[in-house]
Amino acid sequence: MNKGTEATNWDPSFDDAPTTDVPRIRFSQKFSTKYLEGKNFILEIGCGTGSFTKLIDRSGYFGLDLSIDAIKVAKKYCVNSQFVVASALNLPFREEIFDMLCIWGVFEELPAGTERIILLESKRTLKSKSTLLLSTYNDHLISKILDPAHVFRGVRHYNLKKFIHLLSESGFLINEYTVRGGLNTAIAIFLFYFYKHILKKKNDLIKNFFDRKSADEINAGDKGLVYIYMATHKIL
Repeated sequence: MNKGTEATNWDPSFDDAPTTDVPRIRFSQKFSTKYLEGKNFILEIGCGTGSFTKLIDRSGYFGLDLSIDAIKVAKKYCVNSQFVVASALNLPFREEIFDMLCIWGVFEELPAGTERIILLESKRTLKSKSTLLLSTYNDHLISKILDPAHVFRGVRHYNLKKFIHLLSESGFLINEYTVRGGLNTAIAIFLFYFYKHILKKKNDLIKNFFDRKSADEINAGDKGLVYIYMATHKIL
């Protein structure tokens, strides 16, 4: 089995800046706010072009990604953070160094079967009882049908109960979780890929309309079907 992470296909003409205003990224910030207090050393695994990093950008914040092209963009916009080009499955850090770790939208991009490896690496580098925040796609028929990355690339969507069990087996206890985003959010995901790969453009009135609808859904409450957000902590 291939244990290396799958590199995202970054398009320099499209991925030239952090997508900080994307609704799921904004909610990641909202979800993580209360956990950030008092945290001195934070690692974000799979930071990409710095979409979430830019919202937190501060001393003691580390972004890690497999793509040097993505890191170059992140460094341009996140001047207070530090960045490392490395695999999520083999973190180049010593044991128990971080106060908090974030993994936003990365599990579904890893080679199938390596989810436990990234969790064990996270546990190894986190201090005792420290926080792990994460998000991933929820296993729902609508979200899968309208996700071109799932249909054409096999990007996975996870069953909530099974994912909680995986975290528990890997040494993490769930603090809280929520599932966000409905039909408009699923449509917004479809339009993102359609505009990027087919139309070769970032925005227009239709895409902006569904992005706004998606933001409303994600912030409306815990009745969604697209994105799972979790706050956990290392048991020991």
